[in-house]
Amino acid sequence: MAATFDITPLRSLCAVAGTGGVHRAAQSLALTQSAVSQHLRRLEREAGTRLVTRNGRGIALTPDGEALLSHARAILAAHDAAVARFDTAQRDTVVIGAAQNSAAVILPMMMTSLRQRFPGTEVRFHLDRNATVRSLLDSGGIDVAVTTRVAPELAARTAGFRLRWLWSANHPQPDPAEAMPIVAFSPPCTLRQPSFDAFSGSPGGWRVAAEVNDLATGLEAARAGVGAMLVPVLDRAPDGLVGLAASPVPPAVQLGVAYTDRTAAGVREAVTQVLGEYLGADRVEMLHNHSFPMPA
Repeated sequence: MAATFDITPLRSLCAVAGTGGVHRAAQSLALTQSAVSQHLRRLEREAGTRLVTRNGRGIALTPDGEALLSHARAILAAHDAAVARFDTAQRDTVVIGAAQNSAAVILPMMMTSLRQRFPGTEVRFHLDRNATVRSLLDSGGIDVAVTTRVAPELAARTAGFRLRWLWSANHPQPDPAEAMPIVAFSPPCTLRQPSFDAFSGSPGGWRVAAEVNDLATGLEAARAGVGAMLVPVLDRAPDGLVGLAASPVPPAVQLGVAYTDRTAAGVREAVTQVLGEYLGADRVEMLHNHSFPMPA
């Protein structure tokens, strides 16, 4: 019998890739960790191959996992757009798209607050690349998109929500006189060019050590000592990672709450207010989707 990939396990795979682990993926989907793990195993049975690898608390996608992830995103985008078009019950559902490079930071704080603000409404999250969630917003697949924007006009922070260069906690720090190995998202990505610019003036310059399509694989590469990665953080570094010693000061980062003419005013305002309460009002900006520049 031919393999069949169901929507729910595919959604779990995308959530794991977007948040960097099973625990945060389960939180974003309002599921148990056991349920998300079972979904991954089910996909592996259907695919007939390993899709994820585990290292302590970390998780990364195998090459087959990355291939399935690409298909899963396309399938879910089409599915969610179809539901939005034909399911009248969608009026009682709010779908928030979030860029995966900041999803692990923002999701835990948003879930409880938003569900309290919209009682009787199902609040769902769609985690993906910045460009993808922006496209889904235009097509009506999601109600609002939370995206990441580098904001050099703001003062850089040393605490709270900020960008931080991360390195493996279990490998020696790199020699600053040599080219800095960088783990970078494949384009388009908001943080790609700032990652390269940071070391352009250093003695050794920089090199791309790994190019990844999802956060989980990028963090796993950094844990393995493959390279340094520029990542939004809140209170602490992800497990197995520490700050990169003597790294350039990263630029300030801001979250953009993008909306369209279809977005209910109460939804966009609630998302902006919740994020501002946790991150600081100056770190959150609400604009029409057409006003936000697309990531390069």
